[in-house]
Amino acid sequence: MNAYRLERFSPAIPSGPTPSMIERRIDTVREESYRLGFLAGQAAANEAFLDEQGRLTGDLVEAIADARLTNEAARRHVAASMGPMIAALASGIAPALAEAGLGAEVTRIVERALVQAPGARPRLRCAPEVAARLSDLLAGRGLDATVEEAPELLPREALIFWDQGYDHLDLDGCVAQVSACIASHLTRNGTGEDDDPRHFG
Repeated sequence: MNAYRLERFSPAIPSGPTPSMIERRIDTVREESYRLGFLAGQAAANEAFLDEQGRLTGDLVEAIADARLTNEAARRHVAASMGPMIAALASGIAPALAEAGLGAEVTRIVERALVQAPGARPRLRCAPEVAARLSDLLAGRGLDATVEEAPELLPREALIFWDQGYDHLDLDGCVAQVSACIASHLTRNGTGEDDDPRHFG
């Protein structure tokens, strides 16, 4: 009888990666996925933030532009509404101011002439209706000047001759220039012409 010897088998050791290697690999993949997901989320959040900022900035710029146009329209409306009143005040008050200031201006010019040429006697030509008043005014100030009537001159006009030359006062002309300047300003504001481009650029 033949004797048989049974072979002993040991449990097979798997040739693949060990559990610890698999866990490390899983951890590595998880960390990489987390990092990529975090970066992607951060980029998406930044993009959304910038889009929102751009939208808000655009809305703000549009609101400022609308407010500027509204303010400009209101300014022009006020200018157009006040234009007739300003023109009326200028035409009503300016001549009276000019008439009141004629004596002071004549006195100033005569005083300046006497300072520059103390021995001279200035000669004043003015409208007949103001000759007496100007003569009394100069005499009251102790200024030696000759006052002559000149029918060709207007009541707010005077010629002062002295050694160094002469001065021509035409306060009516000054009033006309002031009125024209006011009218021109109100016309520009009412029509929008000649506005400063820096306000709307």
